[in-house]
Amino acid sequence: MIFLIPLAIWLGTAVCFLAFYNGNPQAFRRSLLTAAIGIFFFIATSTELLSPANLVNTIAIKAAWTILNIALMLLFRLLSKREDVSMVHILKAWRSSGKAFFRETGGLTNAVMLSILGLTCIVAVVATPNNMDSMAYHLSRLGYWIQNENVDHYASHIERSISFSPFSEYVHLHSFLLSGSERAFQLLQWSCLVGILMYISLLVEMLSGSRAAMRMALCFGVTLPIVVLESMTTQNDIVVAFFIVACAFYAFDYVRQTKKLSLILIAAAAALGMMTKGTFAFFVLPFAAYIFFFMIAKPSQWKPLAFLIGGSVIVMLLLNGPFWYRTYQIYESPIGTANKGNKNDISNPANLLSSTAKHVFLHLGFVSPGDRYNRFMASSLERFHQVIGIPLNSPGTGMPFKMNKLNFNEDFAHNFFAMWLIIFSLPILFFIKLSKTARWYTALAFLSFLLFCFFIGYQIYGSRLHISFFLLIAPAIGIVYGSLKVRAVPVILSLLLWFFALPFAVLSTSHPLLSTNWFFEEVFPKINTAFNLNIHVGKGNLNLKQPSILFAEPEKIVWGDYTDQALRMRAYVDSIGAKNIGFNFLESSLDYAYQYVLRAPDRHFEHVLVRNPSRSLENKTFIPDCIIAEHFAGNQISYHGRRYEKKWSTTGTFIYVPVN
Repeated sequence: MIFLIPLAIWLGTAVCFLAFYNGNPQAFRRSLLTAAIGIFFFIATSTELLSPANLVNTIAIKAAWTILNIALMLLFRLLSKREDVSMVHILKAWRSSGKAFFRETGGLTNAVMLSILGLTCIVAVVATPNNMDSMAYHLSRLGYWIQNENVDHYASHIERSISFSPFSEYVHLHSFLLSGSERAFQLLQWSCLVGILMYISLLVEMLSGSRAAMRMALCFGVTLPIVVLESMTTQNDIVVAFFIVACAFYAFDYVRQTKKLSLILIAAAAALGMMTKGTFAFFVLPFAAYIFFFMIAKPSQWKPLAFLIGGSVIVMLLLNGPFWYRTYQIYESPIGTANKGNKNDISNPANLLSSTAKHVFLHLGFVSPGDRYNRFMASSLERFHQVIGIPLNSPGTGMPFKMNKLNFNEDFAHNFFAMWLIIFSLPILFFIKLSKTARWYTALAFLSFLLFCFFIGYQIYGSRLHISFFLLIAPAIGIVYGSLKVRAVPVILSLLLWFFALPFAVLSTSHPLLSTNWFFEEVFPKINTAFNLNIHVGKGNLNLKQPSILFAEPEKIVWGDYTDQALRMRAYVDSIGAKNIGFNFLESSLDYAYQYVLRAPDRHFEHVLVRNPSRSLENKTFIPDCIIAEHFAGNQISYHGRRYEKKWSTTGTFIYVPVN
């Protein structure tokens, strides 16, 4: 039944085409993006509506999607008769606009986009999800929602799984209940990247109209290493970037055309963005201010402004209110543990300079003979901090700073060439001719990054939090380098970005398309020696050496070097016939990995002996057949008046069974 989702997207796109965009040269892209926001809105609202009645189950979700598709089909028939346009005509119009678009983008850009998107799509579909954050809290929550048939909070040792925004996981929840498989999970981020590239193309057409700018912007956006890696995972940074870029586009689109539909889409995208990740607010705030001041300055816009503000507040509360309320009940705060992140100390202006510099330098590290380049960059950053009068690692400015070299992990990869292109674009901006709208957009994109740095301190995994900025700035980068008189420059830059991005598409340390074992044993040692890189690949970083996901077993993809231990654990749990399993985990535990290997019909999981505020949600009637613990509490423990004895253990994992 998973086909119900693409069917709804197709019908929704056709409906939006007939209702809003017929005759527009950008009709297909605009229709598809509008339909996508509508489908996302449906997922969020239907989940929250079904949850109170404990109807988050396969039957109810299939029924909801069936009703949606029937409604869209009826609406399409009504509109097609009114407009006297058949589906065949629509498909021909889409094909024609697609051909025109790909003629504009050109052979090189098409090759860059299709190769990167094609490779990452293969990995996204074939590989079993195994991102560390996903196994800890993104995906782990799905198992409890499904067995409880609602999205209420539950007792959990991993507080992020009940306090971090849930929208991406709502999408995964629907796809799992429709298909019974994780196969579509990683397509969410990949699809959002495709949507962002569409928005980038629309923004360039709005801001410049230059063919060279379009090509450069798309190549810049699709080749960002952290974006390439994340597009194959079940994280949510590209998803939230989709809503951020959507809000930016519709804000400028409304200023240009003052169409009410843009305001509706802003309200919906803003509510969904907040439902995805808290960083949404920092990046979208400058664009919200832009449209606010445009509308407040014109009396004719006061009524639409009231509609935008009122509508946004209502939709925001309707979508996010239930989750915020559930979180408030546990933590006495609607954002739960999200406020425990790396907040920046804004009391000292120097801290703001420090934070911004470290966020920028996060992307500027690279490999070099003897690591001389990184040492030079690190000393430059130290000297900058001496000038502003605070230590490099001043309290309140985030984690201790560390220069990157080259990383193929979706949590730590950085955008070396992209950041240098951004830095070099700054002086060029003062010498090229930009439209007023393009200057405003560029300034707001930079301001969004500064605002993020203002509130959020440096983090070693901050690169993925910067995804929204890099994708927001892509149209400006395209315009800057596409405007240079030397036409070969954007072509050369696009090729360099492409060649640098390809290894990230096929050599991810989490799920490589090509064997990284082969790369690090056969290829890398020669490069390491020839360039005196002094990079040691040994027992301390065996995770760099992984088989291709095309030939690896799913359990191996999820558990890596601990697969044998996980399979032995499953064999023991099966041998004692355990149906009700209690988890006594660390906060950093890979909950989903345990669920994945232990899943079986009629098997039920609950967190027990919880040591955080969510312990109030523990099921007092739950009697585990065994307790799987990452906390060693001696040879015996007691739970709900029953004694359990340690009967099995391996590195870091202990199984307790009831004492008869």
